[in-house]
Amino acid sequence: MSDFVYLDNSEICYIYDGSFDGLLTVIHTAVYSRVTPAFISTDKNLQISFNTRYREVKTNPSLAKRVYDAAYKKIGAFGMRRLYYVFLSCDPQKDILIYKYMMLGFKNGEIVNSALSDDTVSSAFQIAATVSRETEKFREFTRFSVMTWGVQYAKIAPNNNILPILMPFFIKRLKIIPFVLHDVTHNLCGVYDTKEWHISSSEGLRPPEKSDREEEVEKLWKVFFDSVAIKERENTKLQKQNMPSRYFKSAWSVR
Repeated sequence: MSDFVYLDNSEICYIYDGSFDGLLTVIHTAVYSRVTPAFISTDKNLQISFNTRYREVKTNPSLAKRVYDAAYKKIGAFGMRRLYYVFLSCDPQKDILIYKYMMLGFKNGEIVNSALSDDTVSSAFQIAATVSRETEKFREFTRFSVMTWGVQYAKIAPNNNILPILMPFFIKRLKIIPFVLHDVTHNLCGVYDTKEWHISSSEGLRPPEKSDREEEVEKLWKVFFDSVAIKERENTKLQKQNMPSRYFKSAWSVR
């Protein structure tokens, strides 16, 4: 994509491929070209403006690593983890927020992580906390089913793109069991074959049927659940406070 300049006072918007390495490459480009971005976006989120100049930045893993290592030295593991959580969020301003946070970090060092009086730091803190809370909920409530292929399968519908955080967690739990974790919100699936794992598009994915034994187990669980429940003490409002209904899709035991 070439640069289009419509006005002399045009702002610049960097366009990247949506990957974390791509965003770090944008930050490297902005720093070394000394052109501060007004916006950072991906192609699918691109909105044309007459006073905005667009520059496409191709992902360069080598440059991305240089930025990551430099930022890690300045803001530490805690700061980088916070920024990665912001990156995985659904916040539309996350890219420019990460850029601003890193610039503060390069200037002030690790102390920036606790500077919550700053709007940029405060926003990053709140967004990362939201992603962290949602991750914990899906760690607790996600239930896998045994399918006919001998593979375990679970479907989740998170607001944020938390699949890269969830996959290592469930790999540690399941270890020698292959599984598929399907994010229906972002049309992604995490696949683990007991040796390696990867995340790819779930477009066209057709989950296999549940095994006969799985169907029996689920029926038995529901019979047990109904038998121990006390109808007079049923409190749907309290149940939804402890487990919001949007998590029901991830746990067949409560559907």
